[in-house]
Amino acid sequence: MKTPDLWLGSESIWHDDRGTFEPGWIIIRGTRIVALAAPGDTPAAGAQVRNLGPLRVLPGLINTHVHLEFSGGTEPLRDFYAEDDFERLLRATRNAHHLLMSGVTTVRDCGSSWSMLALARRPDLSPLPLPRLLCSGPPITVPRGHLHFMHGVVRSEADISAHVDRIEHEGGQSVKVMASGGKLTPGSDPARTVFSQRRLDLIVALAREKGYPSVSHVLASESIRRSALAGFDSLEHCAFMERNDEGHLQRVYDGDIAQTVRDCGNHVMANLSTTTNRFERLRAQAQRTPAEDDLLRHFDDKIDTFRRLAELGIPMVCGTDSGVLEAPFDETWREVAYLVRSGLSHAEAIRAATSRAAKALRLEGKTGRIAPGLSADLVAIANNPLADETAFAKPRLVVLRGRTVLDRIAA
Repeated sequence: MKTPDLWLGSESIWHDDRGTFEPGWIIIRGTRIVALAAPGDTPAAGAQVRNLGPLRVLPGLINTHVHLEFSGGTEPLRDFYAEDDFERLLRATRNAHHLLMSGVTTVRDCGSSWSMLALARRPDLSPLPLPRLLCSGPPITVPRGHLHFMHGVVRSEADISAHVDRIEHEGGQSVKVMASGGKLTPGSDPARTVFSQRRLDLIVALAREKGYPSVSHVLASESIRRSALAGFDSLEHCAFMERNDEGHLQRVYDGDIAQTVRDCGNHVMANLSTTTNRFERLRAQAQRTPAEDDLLRHFDDKIDTFRRLAELGIPMVCGTDSGVLEAPFDETWREVAYLVRSGLSHAEAIRAATSRAAKALRLEGKTGRIAPGLSADLVAIANNPLADETAFAKPRLVVLRGRTVLDRIAA
């Protein structure tokens, strides 16, 4: 028997192109939005009707950067090593579910073991509802490079090609490279660029052949420049890391490299909110150690770098790096809040977590907006996100592909 259309009404439906909330109906047939109707239109005979009244309805949030296998605790690497593949898969399933329950309907995992791609292949086997998943699998890295323990090490261009083919074979839908070192991996230098321009160009070309979004981890300044020129869909962190004369890490903003990023049209994921719970505790302390003061300076430098990049008009997307040190999976709302606090307008922060994120993931034809033909991925919230940057913290309704997966309206 055919399921009747659902007419979902609200006094405030988000219109991405205008950046406004307007009253009306969203007509859902199966998994997709088939039409939008004016507030005075009468639902078709036999249709299901649900009116959300003053609740504000937006596309489900999109988080472009998480690590589902990591714990998000105080020692995520220790936790990773302590668990086997089966336990990590269970953890990843739980973490993905938490994201969905927090209003995130599309997620990209930016680095995992090969075994976690089982979630990408068979999400239907999960006992818990999961968001739409784009998984990168093990990130492409060099011997002893960042996250090398996930087994994405390459030594040649042939290795790179084989790696991208394996991503496709095992169910991945995104290609990630560690163009620089990273802080989480012992022995990896965040200020060092580890891939040549030729190899970064190759990675982007292979991803495009398969229609996959490409993403580059860039902490070192030169890694930002090379990855921008290669044409990666998104650049992660953009930290402009250098070492000073004493060998200490510092952020040294480079305006020329920033202009290159703008001119090449790359999206940037700055993960502003990562570990902010810890930073907020440190700021509240009456006394701090020099190391703690240094951490806070690095955070303030990150906010300053983001502001400069945003002022250039570089398109920003929402990603939290959830799973790393004290970065939970149910606080994508916090990243939206920090995007606003650090310089984006409220409307641009919404787009960073919806339509713009969809474009960075090459999903703009599937999700990210409330429009006919797109997936019925929706979130309803009580407060106005054009005035309250924390409005996404407590979703009242979450709809994924036309199915209600969270309903707190009656509560």
